[in-house]
Amino acid sequence: MMFFVKNISSQEYQDLGIALWEPWENTTHKGTWEVEETESFYVLDGEVHITVDEVTHIVTKNMLVFLPKGLVCVWYIPNYLKKVYKLGAAN
Repeated sequence: MMFFVKNISSQEYQDLGIALWEPWENTTHKGTWEVEETESFYVLDGEVHITVDEVTHIVTKNMLVFLPKGLVCVWYIPNYLKKVYKLGAAN
């Protein structure tokens, strides 16, 4: 799978079992990250700007992101981000 960002329906949320994923939160932060293990995450609150191949994706509440292993991206959290995540495949 490739990197993606998308809004999902409440049915997709349930089908993926997102309510059981691990919580994570952080305040203002910027840095380059190489993804060490495939990760899916869902934003509960706040936002993060993820730049991949010079294209910036603004990820906000109720959006799902898939980060494949080996992806190099720049993260910028302007204020606050609260997400839940799962390592490995999205489902």
